[in-house]
Amino acid sequence: MIRRRLYNPAQLTPDELKASFVARGETLAEMLRFLREQPPGRPCQHMMLIGPRGMGKTTLGLRFLHAVEESPELAAIWRPIPFHEESYGIGDLADFWLAALRHLSRATDDPEWADKADALARDQRDQERLAAYALAALSDHCRSSGRRLILFVENLDGILHQFRNEREAHALRASLIERPEILLLGSANAVFDAIRNHAQPFYEFFRLVTLEGIGPEETARLLDTLAGQHGRPDVPQALNLQRGRLETLRRLTGGNPRLLVLACRMLIESPLGSAFEDLEQLIDEQTPYFKARIEELPIQARKVFDCLANGWTPMLAKEVAGAAKLTSSHASAQLKQLVERGYAQEIRLPGAKRTRYEVGDRFYNIYYVLRFSRTNRRRLERLVAFLHDLFGTKGMRPMYPTFLEALRQSGSHTKDLSEWLEIMARYVAADPDYQGREDWRSGALDLARELIGPNAPVAKRIENAFVGQHPPPPLLAELMQRGDDHFQANQFTEAEELFRQVLAIRPDNLPACWKLGMSLFLSGKNKDAIVTLEKFLERLSPIDSLASRTLIVLGLVFKSIACSRLGRLEAAAEDLEQVSGYVDPEAPEDDLRGFAAAAYNQYGRALANSDRLEESIVAWRRVTQHVRPDDSSEVRCIVAHALLAMGEVLSKLEQPADAIGAWEQATAYVRTEDPVELRSVAIHALANTCNAMFPVEVGPDPTIDSYEGSNAAGELMAEYVRPHDPTKLRDYVTGLLSHIGMLRNVFGDFGGAEVACKKSTDIDPSHAESWRVRAEAILGQEDDARLSEAEDYARRALDLTPKSAIAARTMAEILARLEKWTESLNWLEKSLLDSGDELPQPSTRGLAEPLIHAVAAGHGKRVKKLMEEARLAKPMEPLWHAVRAELGEELEPLPAEIMDTVTEIRNRFSNE
Repeated sequence: MIRRRLYNPAQLTPDELKASFVARGETLAEMLRFLREQPPGRPCQHMMLIGPRGMGKTTLGLRFLHAVEESPELAAIWRPIPFHEESYGIGDLADFWLAALRHLSRATDDPEWADKADALARDQRDQERLAAYALAALSDHCRSSGRRLILFVENLDGILHQFRNEREAHALRASLIERPEILLLGSANAVFDAIRNHAQPFYEFFRLVTLEGIGPEETARLLDTLAGQHGRPDVPQALNLQRGRLETLRRLTGGNPRLLVLACRMLIESPLGSAFEDLEQLIDEQTPYFKARIEELPIQARKVFDCLANGWTPMLAKEVAGAAKLTSSHASAQLKQLVERGYAQEIRLPGAKRTRYEVGDRFYNIYYVLRFSRTNRRRLERLVAFLHDLFGTKGMRPMYPTFLEALRQSGSHTKDLSEWLEIMARYVAADPDYQGREDWRSGALDLARELIGPNAPVAKRIENAFVGQHPPPPLLAELMQRGDDHFQANQFTEAEELFRQVLAIRPDNLPACWKLGMSLFLSGKNKDAIVTLEKFLERLSPIDSLASRTLIVLGLVFKSIACSRLGRLEAAAEDLEQVSGYVDPEAPEDDLRGFAAAAYNQYGRALANSDRLEESIVAWRRVTQHVRPDDSSEVRCIVAHALLAMGEVLSKLEQPADAIGAWEQATAYVRTEDPVELRSVAIHALANTCNAMFPVEVGPDPTIDSYEGSNAAGELMAEYVRPHDPTKLRDYVTGLLSHIGMLRNVFGDFGGAEVACKKSTDIDPSHAESWRVRAEAILGQEDDARLSEAEDYARRALDLTPKSAIAARTMAEILARLEKWTESLNWLEKSLLDSGDELPQPSTRGLAEPLIHAVAAGHGKRVKKLMEEARLAKPMEPLWHAVRAELGEELEPLPAEIMDTVTEIRNRFSNE
């Protein structure tokens, strides 16, 4: 039997770990692919595993290290170094690198490195020097072995918290950037402040690998694997008839692998038991885990979490505030922290726009039910209600018969048995489509009379539960259910057919009419959608209630959007006027306001497409009236898109100031932590602003101001980019920033060029042009002390684009300033003779200075030859004649102005 270690997978052998690794296969493959893409000799993109306890961070990290060792290709490049134990003793950077040396010794089975660490710790008292020496020892190993290191450090957030000051964290970041031979793979239970906060050293430093709960297929594989390891291959086959039981546990555990292993173990040991007993046992075993997790929270956060865990349905922030007796702002702040730490999650109910909250791990609800209910009956009622809400009517059906059998075998007390039977009878009786309904009723009555007595009071209550149940026509209920299933699966054509069948039976069925209208709308059948939504609105009673107003608004909104799509703009305008009568633009909730904003946005686009530009601007201004800066990201995305489009129309109407104002307003609705779709709107709005403000030439003060405003807008784009954003978006921003840097160099603003290009290389260290422009910016500042830095940037650009002629020319100019004449001429020759079409002749910008320096240094013959081969004699005629004269050649008669320039150049040769 293969050993299992739920809490210490590091104690498993590689073969045991591999055999037990049945989930996260896609994540592992993605991590290995990402490792293969790490550029040699360049700073690594480091990784961070994020997930609550039990989600498999340690198992995945160790499996990743073993996979690296198993791959001949990767093992030749990388040496995995796991930090096996908790790193409680690390208090500063020196401790960190010494620990790495000792773990290296264990990984290589070579005591030399541990001895080195001990000697350094004994002999060196200065902590900064100790850290530098320990890091140098690690680099020595990399050079001698030819392999880079992967340091797998668990609970990295805790280690950073243990550092004595923030300077240590900054030093660690700098070391990781400067040492391309080290890749750090960390883990944490949640996104923590050091990587979330803009002001922290590791903000956006790691590529985050977020571990969520595993799915049904991986859960089934986990059960199969565990059953095989326990010699019980029959268990998964037997459970095929009660898959609902396994799926129930998966959903309740949130797919947490550690909890699922425990749950599957119980299924293996008692595969015919009750799902309720499974939950009871699992909760009992995990009580220490739940208590520890809750007690980690500060007092106020624990109070808010308690409200969520006691709730049955997702709660609004204001509901949490009321239950916890906190102000709305305090409750919202605590909820945000709970979400960030993985204790809670944000959800949106179907059709709703406002964010609600529930516990991140649904098992906490069950834990609270079983631990804190005041009476046993209340405990049982809430447990069954929770399961029914979570798993649905169909999912409960497989449990009903096994539940009776479990009660028969459990030997429950009379009171418990009566309460269980009465509670379950209500659910079975309320499910008329359950084919085993009558058999269950008979079985429950027989069980009550058998175990309690022939006159058991609960028997009467079971009978009463089934009295008066008049199910709807089976065909109608089945059609609605099937239609809903297709609708939820985005299979709108199939859903349309089923809802039409329902309406053929019951023409007044409002839910079917609404779902049919939405199916038609979402499948692009706008004409039919309009007809159906009109019928829906006609049949809807205008009762003055929030639910009624919501349905009316939704019907009008989607009808107006369908009209806009078809170009029926007057009809769309009429619908929108009605929407305005139902929606209060000042309402605190954004549900209906968001729908109204979406309709006005679509209407504005339709007007713009019809070349009714002034009217489109009016429509888009109506969008802004319905959206507030504190609304949800989905609603803010609507207004941001509207303002982006409005700016483009204003620009087309030659109103640049108003266009810039619209784009600035669009950016004001976007936060740097928003989803990528919304951040991309801000990026494009800023890019438009940058282009609109950039001057054609530098002139009077207004032009200078415009130039500065353009650059500021361009640089602000970097604030909205994240490392995991789509490549196309990141390339768009880095390209613009490097272009801004190039233009700043042209205008002599070399410091500004450096700032822009640094932002670009921070986003994408592989953007070659940004490195080259940074090098040119330093060159333009004529600071000889920084020429080596410029050389480093130019070499980075050439490493990334070896065939770039313009990068070679920049390198040549820098090397000339450093008096490295031979290498400078080599790069200059490469830029001139291997440039292809990149620098078509004549292209002499930046050439004169390195050539003059080279001649002054005694390389006149080579310069002349190079100018001949590159056909520079004519475009650089004065320099050509000056070189010839310097080599002793007799010059033919030249025009006076050219001869004067030749003399000036020759004077420079002499002076230098």
